[in-house]
Amino acid sequence: MPQKEEPLQTYLQFIRKYDFLICLSTILVLGIAVVIALRLPKTYSASIKMQLIQNNTTSSISSGNLFQTVFSGGVDTREMSTISKRFSTESMLNKAIENLEDSGQEGVYHLPGIGLLKQNIKAQIDPDADYIELSIELTEDHGGERNAALLVNQLARDMQNIRSENEKNKLAKHQNFLNNKRQEVEKDITQLIEDSLTFVRENGSPETWYPRLASLLEQHHNLQERYGVSEHDLHAARGRYSYLIEKHADLDKETKITTTQSNNPLWLYQKEKLIDLESQRIGDLEKTGKSSYDLAGLNAQIKELNNQTDDTSQFSTTTTLGTSPHYTYIENQLIELPPLIDNLQHTVKQISKELANVKKELELLLTQIPVNQHIFERLRAKIELSGTLLTEIEKRYLESEIVGAESDNASFQKGGIEIIDVAIPRKISVSPQFKLIFIIAGIVGLFFGITLSLLFEYFKTSSESLNS
Repeated sequence: MPQKEEPLQTYLQFIRKYDFLICLSTILVLGIAVVIALRLPKTYSASIKMQLIQNNTTSSISSGNLFQTVFSGGVDTREMSTISKRFSTESMLNKAIENLEDSGQEGVYHLPGIGLLKQNIKAQIDPDADYIELSIELTEDHGGERNAALLVNQLARDMQNIRSENEKNKLAKHQNFLNNKRQEVEKDITQLIEDSLTFVRENGSPETWYPRLASLLEQHHNLQERYGVSEHDLHAARGRYSYLIEKHADLDKETKITTTQSNNPLWLYQKEKLIDLESQRIGDLEKTGKSSYDLAGLNAQIKELNNQTDDTSQFSTTTTLGTSPHYTYIENQLIELPPLIDNLQHTVKQISKELANVKKELELLLTQIPVNQHIFERLRAKIELSGTLLTEIEKRYLESEIVGAESDNASFQKGGIEIIDVAIPRKISVSPQFKLIFIIAGIVGLFFGITLSLLFEYFKTSSESLNS
């Protein structure tokens, strides 16, 4: 069954019925709140606005991001939050109070304890504008607006000094580190150059390896050609020598040069003697006193001499013998060929030795070139890398000097913090806020009266139901 809704008139009748109780409760709560508010101590607030300055570093330098972070450049939310939280640390607050006391500021001893200061100090950040607003609230007993302004101003100055000292220390450390690193890299470069020169002196360089390789290849090719020609000549000489030895054994040493035919001297002698005998016989026949016995002797001699003449050849042949020119040529060749063969053998042996040396040197060079090329490239790469590193170190060192000079010349800010608005003591209290207290007390009193009215109505209804 749906619940029956009560008309608005019922609620108005209820309020008119208990209007006195509601008003009394509201006035009572308001009175108590006013009394409490009047008895609360007045609290004053002072605030200072600061901006984190981003240094203008040269964008073309690759190390700019590093130095922007180190020397208050490249401000980010994390750094702003760190600075904001550091304001409420005990070390910062103690240091600020000590500095105020040392400066002779009056009323500093009224400041509350560190714990209360940590609770009352607030730091709000605005990342879009790189702003930090530091504020603190102090009561009149604690020095009020004056001590609040002194404290926040001193905290801001202390933060500037701390960051400035930190930046200077970091800058000095970085410059010292870069200077040491530069000396180390320069020493490494000098050593690498010396190693490279030693390597080049011992093993050469690509400028000498490849011309040497081309020369050895050409020399190897020429020696192979000479070796082939010399070996061919040696085989040809040996073959010719064997052929000439066989030919020499088959040839006669002497040969007929000329043949001369002339009258036989014996035949001519016999003819002359025969003529003389016939002449003598004819003379004896003419002479007188010769006996037949003497003539018979002459005839017998003539007859005998004729027989001898007939038996003797009228002509004689003379043959002239001499050494054969072909035989002589072969002998000369056989004399000339052994030294030639020995010379060719020596030439082939020498060329073979030179070819082996060139081949060995060529193989060694072909084996060493990749290794030496790798070592040489590594040395050159190390030198180039060290040179690049040295250039980068020089850039960073120069940038650190620029940042240091800019920090020294920046009179408007210190430690990367510029104070935009200085805290000024203001007589306007931030608490108690009477309007807010009056509104809240009125609402609380009204609800308190309505609650009491509801309780009275509830108990009254319950008792009437029990009595009936």
